Amino acid sequence: MNNFPLELKRKLIGRLVFGYMLLFLCFRFILNATTSRLLGPPLKALNFDFTYWAFELLDMPGLFIYNQTGAILLDVLLFLFCILCILYPLRNIFAVLFGSLFLLYFLTYNTYIVHHTHQLTVFLLVSVPFFCRKHKRWNMLWEGMRYYICYLYVMSFVWKVFIGNSFFFWEQGVSSVKLNLIEYMYHFPSTTTTIYSYLISHPYLLNSGHIMIVLLEGIMVIGFFTRKYDRLLMIIPIIIHVVTYFASDVFFIEMIVGVFTFLSLKDIAAIYKNLSFLTAGKT
Repeated sequence: MNNFPLELKRKLIGRLVFGYMLLFLCFRFILNATTSRLLGPPLKALNFDFTYWAFELLDMPGLFIYNQTGAILLDVLLFLFCILCILYPLRNIFAVLFGSLFLLYFLTYNTYIVHHTHQLTVFLLVSVPFFCRKHKRWNMLWEGMRYYICYLYVMSFVWKVFIGNSFFFWEQGVSSVKLNLIEYMYHFPSTTTTIYSYLISHPYLLNSGHIMIVLLEGIMVIGFFTRKYDRLLMIIPIIIHVVTYFASDVFFIEMIVGVFTFLSLKDIAAIYKNLSFLTAGKT
């Protein structure tokens, strides 16, 4: 098992990762969230981030936001190179080009939705290991990405427990639902009123759920010390993001791409055996 070829490991994981990215690029296109679908939004928020200021001062929005041809071109190239990364996961040049284009999209999206979201950061970072030409370097960076994913959730736990103190606010769960979903419940009463009304009238369910989610984030610390429970650590982020979307309208489902870093060699060998098409082709 330990002799599983790095080339096959990289090819299989590459197709899983970029396939997941392509799925959400399509989803964002349908939701009018790609550059060609934003239609030149007038509002922007740069805050005090030097990267966003550099993006603005270089007049990148003039090329990819207010120029519809440039916006369409960025979308087309983004989809094209994502598909090429799936077809040719061992050719690092496609990953480099995709990562560069995705950085432009990342900065554009965060600038014009007037809120610096974080879910796209993981999409950007997981593509970086594929920039490497040598498989050993790719493997080293991919292993490092696993620890970074653990760090993200553990720091979320630390913030809620030791800094933001929301862990100790018992009404946080029900308050989150009321604050974030009241508008949706008002406009679409027939679809979710029964479920949310029941939960709001039984707040201990939502409040207990909030405590559970915070504790699950803390459990991710296990990943720093052992790989024995990596299958559990694969499931935890999925639970966290599905539950927080349902209860808080926080759509960070893109971050689930990080679970691929917890695939063991045994898991990869099993996928290779049952889904051999993921490693088809020479490159």
